[in-house]
Amino acid sequence: MIPLYNEIFDEFKNASTKAERIEVLKKHGNERFQDFLLMWFSDKYEFDTPIPTYKPSVEPEGMSFSTIHMEVPKLYRFVKNHPRSKNLKMDRKIKLLTIVLESLHPKEAQILKNLILGHLDVPFLTKKLVKETFYELKALL
Repeated sequence: MIPLYNEIFDEFKNASTKAERIEVLKKHGNERFQDFLLMWFSDKYEFDTPIPTYKPSVEPEGMSFSTIHMEVPKLYRFVKNHPRSKNLKMDRKIKLLTIVLESLHPKEAQILKNLILGHLDVPFLTKKLVKETFYELKALL
């Protein structure tokens, strides 16, 4: 079972050494999680969709309709000038983002909002550490 991203970040925050933090990232470093980190740390991704007013999910953690992990392949829809979303009008992007945020557990919705707003803040999680952990991302960051 793939953990929620808030669970991964909690585990990362609780690691007491750099080596332990790298191990947490590697343990959960599947392709989608790496894509999420790439969106966070790469200057090539700029989100242009404003955060809409939405109704937070009430389902317990792990029981929500969707997860960030499931949504990562579709986050291009909210990236400025992305070739795959060039025909999406802003009102449609906002509706789609509302649906996504409402389908996530509130902790994951907050992580996604922070990513879009450029305020994702996880202590000790840096571009340098991500490059060191995931060699394949080094050239992309």
